[in-house]
Amino acid sequence: MKTDPVTMEILRNLIVSITEEMGVVLKRAAHSPNIKERMDASCALFDATGRLIAQADHIPVHLGSMPEAVQSILRHFSATKFRPGDQFILNDPYDGGTHLPDITFVKPVFWRNKLIGYAVCKAHHSDVGGMSPCSMPALSSDIHQEGLLIPPTQILKQGTLNNEIMNVLLTNTRTPQERRGDLYAQIAANEKGAQRLVALIEKYSLTLFHNFVDDMIHYAWQRVLASMQNLRPGDYYATEFLEFDPVSGHKIELVCHVKIMEKSVTIDFTGTSPQTAGNLNAPVAVTKSAVYYVFRCLTDPEIPPNYGSYIPIEIIIPDNSLLNPQRGCAVVAGNVETSQRIVDLLFLAFDQAMDHQVPAQSQGTMNNLTFGGINRDGSAFTYYETIGGGEGAYPFRHGQDGMHVHMTNTANTPVEVIEEKYPLRVIEYSLIKNSGGTGHFRGGRGISRKIVALADQISVQIISERRTIPPKGLHGGQAGRTGKNYLIKKNQRRLLPSKATTTLNKNEMILIQTPGGGGYSAEDQKNKLEVTS
Repeated sequence: MKTDPVTMEILRNLIVSITEEMGVVLKRAAHSPNIKERMDASCALFDATGRLIAQADHIPVHLGSMPEAVQSILRHFSATKFRPGDQFILNDPYDGGTHLPDITFVKPVFWRNKLIGYAVCKAHHSDVGGMSPCSMPALSSDIHQEGLLIPPTQILKQGTLNNEIMNVLLTNTRTPQERRGDLYAQIAANEKGAQRLVALIEKYSLTLFHNFVDDMIHYAWQRVLASMQNLRPGDYYATEFLEFDPVSGHKIELVCHVKIMEKSVTIDFTGTSPQTAGNLNAPVAVTKSAVYYVFRCLTDPEIPPNYGSYIPIEIIIPDNSLLNPQRGCAVVAGNVETSQRIVDLLFLAFDQAMDHQVPAQSQGTMNNLTFGGINRDGSAFTYYETIGGGEGAYPFRHGQDGMHVHMTNTANTPVEVIEEKYPLRVIEYSLIKNSGGTGHFRGGRGISRKIVALADQISVQIISERRTIPPKGLHGGQAGRTGKNYLIKKNQRRLLPSKATTTLNKNEMILIQTPGGGGYSAEDQKNKLEVTS
């Protein structure tokens, strides 16, 4: 190593703080509650070759996919032609993106006219066009039904905004003013990241920065290899299911073969169902995000998350499968629901290679809920939220209640914000009693959220899972309670499927009850705890 340990730790914290500050700028400057309140956005820094060097503790499904976005920009544009003030934009799930509402900005960063890295942020926009408000249609069967596709495109050239491209983006959304504010907030977040990175190099020198990046990547790689000693070498298999494809009605199977060796792990998804007619397909970037997240959880979460953290991982994904669909397939639910099931699948496989370190299954869904219609002032509105649920119990503690788990890491939208901005009223927001699976450690409780319409013709889309297949308990723990979706009209409650589209008129309601987490009851762990207590 060329960087002494003290300097490396100082620089590591400094560079992570840059990504956190980018997130603060993005949150404060954004217009939509989805970013401003829920912080459905993520920020990271990359070096000049496109290697991840630091990320904020934001959204796992965003962060794990960002390397694909940066590599996409580098494929489409020559880095030798980048100039200070340039920024690039994309959302194409088949070229570095995840699903269409997630828009990524990439800014090349220069120091004294030398390219030194990239500031990157991704944010979920609550409408990018498509067949339904919020661009999260429950029943889409084609990518073009889900919104506007943005291929890798230069949107700022030496600091000058391409207004023609911006006009195309704003013309293809139901909420152009809100989108404009959120897009400008992303531009500002990347500008802040670039300023801070340049200031760091001014203080410590470019040579020290390059040495630090190489050393930190190598350090993370070696830390991962050391942590892998906790994984028992061998071949492990697991199978999981998504409840049904909303278009074909077919149950969908996910299969993985995990091969653990001394210095590498191969994760092979051969045997997973083919791509589906509906929108549960997960692009490669999403599949990789879920793998990276699980690997990070099961090695050492304190290892600096960078390019080196993932060097030991090989991922095999069959073409034209659910986890690597061909261009044109609908994917909007793959990012939010299939990603969660990949996590469940991998935890089951890795549990066989670890002694009582893997938690029971958490709620396993993001409970996506969208509303769209006409606001009190006559303008269009689009509102998107995900709802927390029960966390799975651990070998050493109960699962937490009402959590946004695994591939999501957002906050909730405050009731006051919803009621102030939209013709909606939240009349129930509570934990569901006894919804967590029982065991020596119980699973976390799910959430009950009831929302009433205060206007007519409000479009509603629900994309959820774990409505018929409950989150599993582990080692004798019981399963968590399944979630339920209800439409309430004139005091008549009608059960809705896990993927549903409907319309609310004034005084009609949607009730979402989210799943509880699985319980945990390993006998030897239970006996050990009873002896020591």
